[in-house]
Amino acid sequence: MLNFGVLPLENTFGTKHLVVNPVIFFDDSNLLLCDTGYPDQHIQIEKQLNRFGFSIKDITKIFITHHDHDHIGSLHKLKNLNKNIEILSSSIEAPYIDASKKSLRLIQAEEFNQKLSGEDLELGIYFVNYLNSINNCNVDKCVNDGEYILPGLKIIATPGHTPGHVSLFDEFNKIFIAGDALALENNKLMIANPEFALDLENCIKSIDRILELHPNKIVCYHGGIIDNNINALLKEIINT
Repeated sequence: MLNFGVLPLENTFGTKHLVVNPVIFFDDSNLLLCDTGYPDQHIQIEKQLNRFGFSIKDITKIFITHHDHDHIGSLHKLKNLNKNIEILSSSIEAPYIDASKKSLRLIQAEEFNQKLSGEDLELGIYFVNYLNSINNCNVDKCVNDGEYILPGLKIIATPGHTPGHVSLFDEFNKIFIAGDALALENNKLMIANPEFALDLENCIKSIDRILELHPNKIVCYHGGIIDNNINALLKEIINT
């Protein structure tokens, strides 16, 4: 049976204090990290892994839900620190992770900047430059919806936030790792940053699919863990 842990990572962007929540799954043979935080968070990741008796050298796989900067930010650094790590993602997201295709979030930000002026434009340009500074990393293996990457740990396609967004479902413990398919705020589930979702219709379809899994616990990358009233909260999003 898989063991599970959350690695909260803190970051400051401008005046905002941000926390993201990568997770780990581990057994006697593997240590899988799901998502890697912002750039230069490898030191925090190391400290968080230490709480569970691990280090970066123990990671065998990294699973990337999608190519946004706060999910792949420290990926390149982690791979450099441990060359044996196998990087996994969906086939749709892989070319954005390795930069063979231009980041969809970067394209979105550049288009948004065309509507801005003054200080807002300055901030928008800063964000575009920040996205351009992210170190990319090759994906070692593309994985598919319904595939198991560890015993009982199933890939669930959850497109919408990005076209190839994928999540994880621990079938033994009924834990759903949402990535940005969902966010948690004030103990309420919601679509993660709906103003930046690339396909809101698919976001809702993905939430409908999550509901069908009947998870006992959901871990949102933004917001953390919720383990009560889940079905009702998911239905509320779908019916809104």
